[in-house]
Amino acid sequence: MVQIDIPAAFIASQFFLDIGRKIIKKEASEGIETQQSVYYKFLFRSVFFAGFVIAPAGIYLLVGWPGWEQLYWTERVEKPIFNLYNAMIYPLFIMAIVLCSYLGHIIGYRWLVTGKERYLRPTYIGLLVLVTIVVLLNYPAFLLVGTYQQYHFDREGMKLAWGNPYDFSIGWLIVMAYFTTSFLYLFFKIRNENKRC
Repeated sequence: MVQIDIPAAFIASQFFLDIGRKIIKKEASEGIETQQSVYYKFLFRSVFFAGFVIAPAGIYLLVGWPGWEQLYWTERVEKPIFNLYNAMIYPLFIMAIVLCSYLGHIIGYRWLVTGKERYLRPTYIGLLVLVTIVVLLNYPAFLLVGTYQQYHFDREGMKLAWGNPYDFSIGWLIVMAYFTTSFLYLFFKIRNENKRC
C-alpha cells in the first residue's frame, strides 16, 4: 500500500543501519576514507532496496489493483493514462520511495556517527507503529479488492482479498515473497558483517 511503501523505505534504511551499527561506528572512527566507504555501502543498500524491491512491488500492486493499493483514498489512480497529473502519480510514487530511503539513511547515519544512536530505533519503530495505525484506521479497506466506486458505494459487491479476486492473492503473494526474500538477504548479510567486525 502506498501508505506503507513510502515510509517503509525510510524504516528499512534506518533498520539496516541499526543492525549494522557496530561496523558503521568502527569504520567511521578509522578515518575519512573508511568512513566514506561504509557510508556509501549502506547508502547503496538502502537506495537499492527501495528502488529495486519496494518500488517495483508497490508499482505492481498500484497498476494491478490501484484502489486497494492506496486504501481507496482517491479515484484518480484508477484513470492515470488520460491526464498528465494522474500519469505523474507513478513516477512521484517511485521518487518518494527513493527519497525516503535516502533521508532515512542520512539521518540515521548521522545519528550513529555523532553519538545520537539512541534516536535511531525509536524513530523507525515509532514510524512503523504510526503506519500500522493508519492502515488499521482504514479497516476494512485492506481486506476488500475492487474499485474506488465499489468501496465507497457498493461494498457488498466487493470480494475479500484472500478470495483471490482478479488474481489478487497470487499477485500479493508473489510481491511479498520477493520483498521478504530480499529483506532477509540484506538482513543476514549486514548482520554477518556486523558479527565479523
